[in-house]
Amino acid sequence: MNPELYALSLVEWQFFASLTFKSERLSDAVRTRMFFALMRRQADNFGVHFLKTIWCLRTESGESTGRIHHHALIAGFPEHALTKATCFSFMKIWEQLGGGMARVSLYSPLLDGVGYVLKGGDEEYRRAGGDFYETRKFGGRCDVMLSKSVFGVIEGRRSIGVRRRRGQREAE
Repeated sequence: MNPELYALSLVEWQFFASLTFKSERLSDAVRTRMFFALMRRQADNFGVHFLKTIWCLRTESGESTGRIHHHALIAGFPEHALTKATCFSFMKIWEQLGGGMARVSLYSPLLDGVGYVLKGGDEEYRRAGGDFYETRKFGGRCDVMLSKSVFGVIEGRRSIGVRRRRGQREAE
């Protein structure tokens, strides 16, 4: 199994998003900044620092039209944020930022959102004989971007949606 797929499947994702763009002429940097702006605004709405949000972002071209769009897995929000209303607010913010159509839903582990976002990665990993890094380091492009906070969750140092008070420690 692809190690990235396994590691990201350990995260308790809260939302799945598909985000399109009104214009095809936007640079990759502008598209990424739009996603960051979406996450910053929504984090601010729920009193969460942007750096505490957890996300996995993949940019891809559409199969039929070739239009570039994002798929994202999102977490790091408090439990009371897990509502359809929050999904609609993600969509509204995206449109206010100048994005195209947005579809955001509560994450269901039964639908394999991680596999969908990382689609193709498992086949590449198998085809490379398990040495995906070696096959991609010269000229390959990584289309998946992870928030820094993902690594704290994967390493077990952070719980999602749980705030600790200063000086409070977990039982060992």
